[in-house]
Amino acid sequence: MLSLTYLQQSVFFFRQHLGMIAKIQLPFLITINGLAQWFDIYSEKEQIAQQFAVLSILNLTILPLYWSATIVYMQSVLEGRPLSAFQSLTLGLSRWRPLLLAFILTGCAVFGGLMFIIVPGIFIGVRLAFADYICVVEKKSALQSLKQSWQDTDDYFWPLLQGLVILYLGIELINYPVVSFFQSMEDRQFLIELPILAALDLLSALITVFAFRMYCVMREETRPQNQSTNQMPTDNNTGSDNPGISDNNDRSTDKPTSRQDDTSSSSDSSDGGSD
Repeated sequence: MLSLTYLQQSVFFFRQHLGMIAKIQLPFLITINGLAQWFDIYSEKEQIAQQFAVLSILNLTILPLYWSATIVYMQSVLEGRPLSAFQSLTLGLSRWRPLLLAFILTGCAVFGGLMFIIVPGIFIGVRLAFADYICVVEKKSALQSLKQSWQDTDDYFWPLLQGLVILYLGIELINYPVVSFFQSMEDRQFLIELPILAALDLLSALITVFAFRMYCVMREETRPQNQSTNQMPTDNNTGSDNPGISDNNDRSTDKPTSRQDDTSSSSDSSDGGSD
């Protein structure tokens, strides 16, 4: 399955660049998790609802910043000029407003779909999965990004869905028992819980990396002129000895190309003529 191949490549990329991704995201994750844990442990019950509403707004506000910075960094790696965390955040800040609007519009669309027996919400979420990358990499507006994502994901719905479900379930299987354990403790330890929960949240970047990988696959197929910037470094064990694996190599195992058939035919003809 190609989804598993792209998952392997995404995990490899995540491992190779975990340090830089952590530098970009951890300051924000520690801040959000720190406030959430403080409210959960030390706040009065009647204040929790109001405090978590404020926390949700704060999270929505800063999420586009470190999300866009992560996308900027991944794109810089593909272009062969990796940026620092500060440079990524600086460039990502320029896309904060359109990406925030894209988040809000996507969230509203998915929430509306989830109200209709869940399945439409999942379908909409997958079809809009490329919107963030289009908004940041191609610098399009929020509405243009959502519209183009809907078009671009038409042929990639099932690989996207399969990969996202595997990653989401895998991350939840790790998160749920840890969070449940902390919440069941009578004597909560803020300084112990905070770094662990922030590190667990960092695992969600795997979903970002995988969706970006699929976005690169789509770009190579639909915009071949950008092929040099559509390749993600991958593990040699996933099918290539080169640091950047071309998606054409992945697809070549699925079906032969007409060019190969023509080459074979011409070779046979030349052999016959020489005899």
